[in-house]
Amino acid sequence: MPQLIIEQPSVPPMTVPIAGGEMHFGRAEDNDVVLVADEVSRHHAVVCRRGSKTVLVDKNSLNGTYVNRQRVVERVLTHLDEIWFGGKCRIVYRDDTCFGRDHAKEDKSESKLMRDVDKIRAEMDRVGNSLTMIARSTRTPFPGTLPTPVPQTNPEDVLTMSRAYRRLSALYRASELISSEFDLPKRLANVLDKVIEVMEADRGFVLLKDEYSNKLIVSVAREMGQDLAASSPSMGIAGQAAIDGEPVLMGNASTDQEFGLRDSVIRQQITSAMAVPLRIEDRTLGAIYIDTRRRDIEFNNDDLELFVALAAQSAMAIDNVRLNKKMVDTEKKRANLSRFLSPTIVDEIMKTDVALELGGQKHVVTTLFCDIRGFTQIAERVPPKLMVDILNEHFSAMTQIIFHEKGTLDKYIGDEIMAVFGAPINDEDDALRAVRAALAIQAKNTELNEQRAHEGRPVLHLGIGINTGEVIAGYIGSVMRMEFTVVGDHVNIARRLCDIAKPGQVVIGGATHQLVSDKVDSCPLGNVMLAGKAIPVDVFEIVGLKAAAK
Repeated sequence: MPQLIIEQPSVPPMTVPIAGGEMHFGRAEDNDVVLVADEVSRHHAVVCRRGSKTVLVDKNSLNGTYVNRQRVVERVLTHLDEIWFGGKCRIVYRDDTCFGRDHAKEDKSESKLMRDVDKIRAEMDRVGNSLTMIARSTRTPFPGTLPTPVPQTNPEDVLTMSRAYRRLSALYRASELISSEFDLPKRLANVLDKVIEVMEADRGFVLLKDEYSNKLIVSVAREMGQDLAASSPSMGIAGQAAIDGEPVLMGNASTDQEFGLRDSVIRQQITSAMAVPLRIEDRTLGAIYIDTRRRDIEFNNDDLELFVALAAQSAMAIDNVRLNKKMVDTEKKRANLSRFLSPTIVDEIMKTDVALELGGQKHVVTTLFCDIRGFTQIAERVPPKLMVDILNEHFSAMTQIIFHEKGTLDKYIGDEIMAVFGAPINDEDDALRAVRAALAIQAKNTELNEQRAHEGRPVLHLGIGINTGEVIAGYIGSVMRMEFTVVGDHVNIARRLCDIAKPGQVVIGGATHQLVSDKVDSCPLGNVMLAGKAIPVDVFEIVGLKAAAK
């Protein structure tokens, strides 16, 4: 399919395949291709396919869209058109992939190049069988048996055997990459260096496909200099291999009709070049490109077959790094979520594979605050270490109860616990689960107080406030440190209800009471004017659970 090769200041070139549908370009994050160059508008242009044609449409950009130095509003693109978004972002349109060539209708599996590669592999398998027969013929025969006849070899077989040895040696050396560095840039550099060494090339680069945006980006290069420009044949050859998923061979620049007569090939004195896709099963990860300026080296189909085999090993090495990174990221995400979510909710979130990002959404949640009454006075008369031990015991026991009821531990605020029921995953009984958790917390605290009193440690008395309503829930903070929390007026009401709760008391707001009134025993405390509120709030005390709600 066609491709756009994009150059921007201070970032590596990238290749964008053009498939069906529209592709939006600009600086805004909601574009399909997000650009960073100055003078590019937030929504600069759209590229789309209309039948067999690729069309570029300007989106009323401030600094304009230019094709071959002429400002355009809409233009049908042709091979090697030079596009500018403003004056800082240069793009070259290429249609030298299978989509735009005469043999586009030819099945990829039937391409001449791949048929030649398959023929070489079949020949090497045949010679491999001959080698096996030769090895068997050298064994000492058992008594009474005739020796195995030695197969006849010819000079062509000997030559093929030498190629087979070279191939096996190269693949063995490439296999070492699979267990090397798990740092992707280092792994890519090792892959490219190994390929250049084995293939006796002068230079090369790796074009790697971004896992999420499908863009092809130059990830590592050796001695390429200005030949990574958007209009260079090197980028075109590599992009063709990556997009079409087929190898590309320019065996002899002087006779190659497609690439050999290009100005940059002549100027750089490139004598031979190859590019092969990095493939894992049916996935293409990118491509590797190499070339040489030496007159005594001319890449041929044998070299291409070896290059394809090396690329398969290299793709496996690259994929291993990505899989390892995903595993590490998954474990980090799970560990981060496990700090404030119950294991059940963590498992549900991990199934969705949603990235943790800053921002929030509206949710109806039930918020619970639990505070230790008279904590300041207790802390003044208790040694710091003992106080820390008591707090850790308290937090551990109460957090376990919150998680048991599928609540979210929002945060510890000094001696206070804030928990949320209904975010990030909501359920129809969120309010009831919050009330059950509050009663269980009071019961557990009574149990712990008996043990504390028996051991001569200070006892704790808790006040709990609960309220239900719409809040903003999400990850708040910075990219470097973010935490899941909820904010809003109903959260503040829950906090104020906690403030008025007496020791051992569970106090809830009217909205929560409406949701649980048929499942709890409660008594009204009247309309209460809470601190910072202009309108009084209906307040109820929870006495216990009805039998059906336990």
